[in-house]
Amino acid sequence: MRRKAIITGGSTGIGRATAIALARSGHDVAITYASSETKAAETAELVRAEGVSCVVKQLDLSDPDAAKHCVDEMVDELGGLDVAISNAGLMVKKKMPNIDLESTHKIFNVNTFGAMMVLQRAVHHMLPGGMDGKPRETPGRIIVVTSVHEEIASPVDTLYTMTKHALGGLVKCLALDLSPLNITVNAVAPGEIATPMNDMDPGDFDDTDRPAMPVRRTGHPDEVAAVIDFLAGDKAGFVTGVRWPVDGGFEVATPLAASAYREAYLKQ
Repeated sequence: MRRKAIITGGSTGIGRATAIALARSGHDVAITYASSETKAAETAELVRAEGVSCVVKQLDLSDPDAAKHCVDEMVDELGGLDVAISNAGLMVKKKMPNIDLESTHKIFNVNTFGAMMVLQRAVHHMLPGGMDGKPRETPGRIIVVTSVHEEIASPVDTLYTMTKHALGGLVKCLALDLSPLNITVNAVAPGEIATPMNDMDPGDFDDTDRPAMPVRRTGHPDEVAAVIDFLAGDKAGFVTGVRWPVDGGFEVATPLAASAYREAYLKQ
């Protein structure tokens, strides 16, 4: 029987690449989209071309309470749940002293509270007996797409950085709770990837020069999806509670990154 996976924010970018990668490794997949039904349908067509099923649901995590019903529907239509990937995200570029409470609520609802509620409901289905029940017979996998800004500060993206730091704490807590029950929990932390969130197309990934990164370019969504696919598989059973940077060396080059921020952003 094929394993079952759900991916939030699966219509474009990293979410789309991940859906296709999991389809190729034998998963039936459910994806969510916030606004573009057309893009989601395109992803579903690419997934189904790999010979697996694909469920598509609209989910706007600006209302985190919507997660419960959506996850329930996806799991019901898939016929179970083995892999839950929280990928949906929002970026709000605001610096002090221009941060306002409305923007803060909006980005935390999507990036943090919405992610938390998706995973809470996913755990409900991955552990039918609850936290006091027996471990799963087959491996369960939870993967949270965070960001290099889970670790590295970005003054121009202060709110975004805050949400990703919070997700890092969630991953650690869930790993402690769920790993004894045969569910691993990990974060994947992309750097600058050629996605719509960064106003780029996947084809742009090798056409840019990024001196603050050792690999000197942006990343391709497929490069993030490959790591997620590994963490979702059977061979990753001894990996839990950690953050996997997929950032072209951006984290190791943090001093250079800090200089780049000062030159490019703090003058704005």
